[in-house]
Amino acid sequence: MSELLAALPLAVDVSAAADTPVNPWAILLGLVLLLANGAFVAAEISLLAARRTRIEEAAEAGDPRAGRALEALTELSVTFSGAQLGITMCSLALGAVAEPAVAALLVRWLGVTALPTGLVPAVALAITLSIVVFLHMVVGEMAPKNLALARAEEVALRLARPFGWFVTALRPLILLLNGLANALVRLVRVQPVDEHKLVHTAEELALALAESQQLGTITVQDAQVLDAALGLARIDAEAAMTPRVDLAALPDTATLPEVLELASETGHTRIPVYHDDIDHVVGLVHVKDVLIREDAELVALTVADLLRPIPAVPESRDLEQLLRDMLDERSHAVLVVDEFGGTAGMLTLEDVVEELVGEIADEFDAEQHARAEDERSWVVPGTMRRDELGRLTGLELDGEAETVSGAVVEQLGRLLEPGDRFTTVDGWELTVLTLEGRRAGEIEVRAPEEVGADGDEAGGADDGH
Repeated sequence: MSELLAALPLAVDVSAAADTPVNPWAILLGLVLLLANGAFVAAEISLLAARRTRIEEAAEAGDPRAGRALEALTELSVTFSGAQLGITMCSLALGAVAEPAVAALLVRWLGVTALPTGLVPAVALAITLSIVVFLHMVVGEMAPKNLALARAEEVALRLARPFGWFVTALRPLILLLNGLANALVRLVRVQPVDEHKLVHTAEELALALAESQQLGTITVQDAQVLDAALGLARIDAEAAMTPRVDLAALPDTATLPEVLELASETGHTRIPVYHDDIDHVVGLVHVKDVLIREDAELVALTVADLLRPIPAVPESRDLEQLLRDMLDERSHAVLVVDEFGGTAGMLTLEDVVEELVGEIADEFDAEQHARAEDERSWVVPGTMRRDELGRLTGLELDGEAETVSGAVVEQLGRLLEPGDRFTTVDGWELTVLTLEGRRAGEIEVRAPEEVGADGDEAGGADDGH
C-alpha cells in the first residue's frame, strides 16, 4: 500500500485532465497490474502457509509444479524478496498509470454536473484516490491473501511456474536486493535463513492433533493413539509397571509343576524368579519352556534350570526410551528397580502397548477395569493412574501419588476403609467401594451436577462413616 501511495502523482494538475482524452488502454493496464499485484501477494502467502509434506507428495507423484514450488521453499529468502519486488513494481506502475486515466475520466464526468468548476479537480482527485486505494487493498492484497490462506497448497502449485519465471528473469536484481537486506539483518546479529524447517515440539504436535480431531480429519481412536504416543516420554516405568505387591513370583527352588500351577492361576506366561526374597530377582521363567518338557524332566528340573535373563531399569526410565530398548534387545519384560536397589515391580511389553491403545483384556485377565455407571458416574480401580482418570472423566486430582487410591489416601491422611468418601473442591465425589489389602480395590467417581464458576458447590474431605 505504501508503494501505491508513493506512486500517485499528487503534484499533477488534475484540472488539466479535462483536456486529456480518456485512455481505455491505461485503465485496462491498471486492471492487469492490479491482478498481477494480487498474484504476487498470493504466491508469497501460499508458499508461507503451504504444508511442505503435501507439496512433497505432489512432487513424488510427478507434478512438475510441485517441483518448482519445492525449489521456492528451499530458498525462501530469495523467494519472498522476489515477491516483494513484484508487489512494489506493480504498485508503483498502478499508481503511475491508472490514477491519471481514472482522474481524466472523472473530470469529464464531473464537468457536466452542477459542481462549481473550481471544485471539480479536487473532487475528482479524492474519488480517484478512494477508488484506486480501495481496489488495491481489496483486490490486490486482502482477497489474494485470504484465498492463499484458505487453499495454500492449491494456490502455491498454480502460481509456482509463472512466479518461478519472474524470479528467474530478475534473479540478479533480486539477489542484490536480498543481499543488502540480509546485511541489514546481520547488523542486528540475526542470521537470515533460506529454508523454513518443519520442526515441531511434542506439545506443538499435540495441539495440531487436537485441532485435526476437532475438524474431523482423523478419527477419535487415531487421535487417542497418536496423543498417547506423544506422551510416552512423560510416563515413567514406575507409573506403568505391575507393582511389587501384585507380582506373582516364584523362588529359584520351585519345581516346574509349581510354575504350571501359578501360570494357571494368574494367566501369566512370564514369571519372575527370585533368590531368598523378591528384592533379589535372578531372572524369569517362561511357561513355554516348561510345556515342552517331558514328564520325567518336570520332576527332575527346577526353575533355576530354565531361567531367562531379565533386564533391570530404574523407576524413572521413560516409556519412550524403554520401548526402544526393549525392541532392540528383543525383551518382553524388564525388572523395575527402586532407588535403593530393591524390586519395585515388573513391566512388560503389553504394559507399554496398553499406554497407547488402552487396556487389553483377555480370558485370563482378572484385573479390574474402569466402567461407566451413567453419564456422571464411573467405577475405577484404585490402581488407575491419576492421568488416566483425567482422560476418562475430566477430573484432575492434586498430589504426589501416582494412583487414584494413593490420592485419596493423601487427602484423608490415613489408610482406607470401605465407604470412605472424599469430595474435591470442584464438587467431584470419590467413594471407596472395596479394598484389596491396604489399598482401594474399586472407587466410585461421581461428577458434580453443575459446578458454578464461583465454586459454590466446592467441598472438602469427608471420612464418610
